[in-house]
Amino acid sequence: MDIDESVIRLRPEEIAPDPEAEHGHALTVVRALSDPGDEENPFLIGFLMLGRSLLRLYVQRSDRPGIVGVDIRLTDTTTALIASLPSLIEEEQHQKPSLDDPHCDLLVDLTNW
Repeated sequence: MDIDESVIRLRPEEIAPDPEAEHGHALTVVRALSDPGDEENPFLIGFLMLGRSLLRLYVQRSDRPGIVGVDIRLTDTTTALIASLPSLIEEEQHQKPSLDDPHCDLLVDLTNW
């Protein structure tokens, strides 16, 4: 095999710009909530893009069983929201039962926070 056959040529001029800026915002949120040092009891265990600029985070509390789905708007995501997320999921005014999502036991709506 000729070594040149295994090389993939990157042509930046042919790469279209990312039309989905919210994917970049989602990645920022996921990275901020991921703690690679806590593999045994991670806070963030998953996420789902629900629609235009709407992200559902799946988190678990260390002191209680069950999974919490947290809805946030990526356009309004601030460092304060990300930092406050562990305490905000405890506030009852944001909580409701998860009736439509089989991946979580409780939903927390922070789309207007």
